[in-house]
Amino acid sequence: MTGGNAITLREREKVQRALDLAREISGLCFSAYVGDLPNERESAIAAHARLTDPETAVLVAVDPSRRVIEIVTGTTAAKLLDDRSCELGAFTMRSSFQADDLAGGIRDGLVLLAEHARAPKVLHLNDPA
Repeated sequence: MTGGNAITLREREKVQRALDLAREISGLCFSAYVGDLPNERESAIAAHARLTDPETAVLVAVDPSRRVIEIVTGTTAAKLLDDRSCELGAFTMRSSFQADDLAGGIRDGLVLLAEHARAPKVLHLNDPA
């Protein structure tokens, strides 16, 4: 996770735990960026492209000063996270941000996105109970 002065060390640790949990839940590589996004969506897309595996990556980018939230998904991640799920994640974050809880909003948004990207368990009808 990268971040500026808008987030404390303790809050960074909270977000890092959420990133780890999101990866565990979904199998996707989640990343978070808190800082300046001068070109908003274009800046977030450029940051996403620099990630280790952008195809399976999900970047949650937040610019607190501009009140911008961008969620960028790679092609593989986009198959599991549709636009509606990303909108819901952004809405969840925005609600917490309005209550001055930046780290909590990012955490809640990450977990929601991971839950939506989770592959459903396959239950076979012919397995003995």
